[in-house]
Amino acid sequence: MATKPRQSTAAQLSRRAQRRAEQERAARRRRQLLIGGVVVVAVLAAAVLIYLNRPKAEQATAPVQPATGHFTGIPQNGRVLGNPNAPVLLVEWGDYQCPACKNFEDLVLPQLINDYIRPGKVRLEFRDFAFIGQESQTAAEAAFCALDQGKFWDFHETLYANQLGENVGSFTPARLKQIAQVVGLDMNAFNQCLDSHKHQGDVQAMTKQGSSQGVQATPSFSVNNGAPFTISSYDDLKKALDKALGAQS
Repeated sequence: MATKPRQSTAAQLSRRAQRRAEQERAARRRRQLLIGGVVVVAVLAAAVLIYLNRPKAEQATAPVQPATGHFTGIPQNGRVLGNPNAPVLLVEWGDYQCPACKNFEDLVLPQLINDYIRPGKVRLEFRDFAFIGQESQTAAEAAFCALDQGKFWDFHETLYANQLGENVGSFTPARLKQIAQVVGLDMNAFNQCLDSHKHQGDVQAMTKQGSSQGVQATPSFSVNNGAPFTISSYDDLKKALDKALGAQS
């Protein structure tokens, strides 16, 4: 009879120990959740700070680089580069903020110039397809302002030489005016043209025209006003041009 109270007491102590263990585990979970929440908040705060302090301001004030002079000695007529009597017209639809367009300008265009444009086989026309952001629109308007002064291709080349990324301040009005100074434009005329958005409608109309013709990405190309196409290498463009030249012979 004496053992029963001892067994009951032992059972009570065991239950109490279990409750304490459960309470301690619950407390540990709450502490872990609290610490995890603090870590998540800290990570999010760091991400926001990184975003707010991304190199936009630094890039926007980066020194303007002069163009490389790809087009020296090549006939220029407005937006058309090359012999006006060249049998093949190559149209490029581009956005001045587009990284792939800059790659074309830097890597493919020099080959195109040497193989087709300087020899008088092909003439190149650039058309705006400004779709990436406001800086695309503003840069294209600025290029129209340079066109007004007969220096479209100098300005065009200098824009790509100073592309720093998409919507990071490459082509703010202030930086576009610096680019215009490097190109040697009449600054009073350029500033008035840019500040008044004289060519805003022209850029929008040209971009809309590209969409209506089937342009969906930049750079896109058409040969002798055919259907637009994209390329993955210079060879793709070369095949299209050689085919058009063969059809002319």
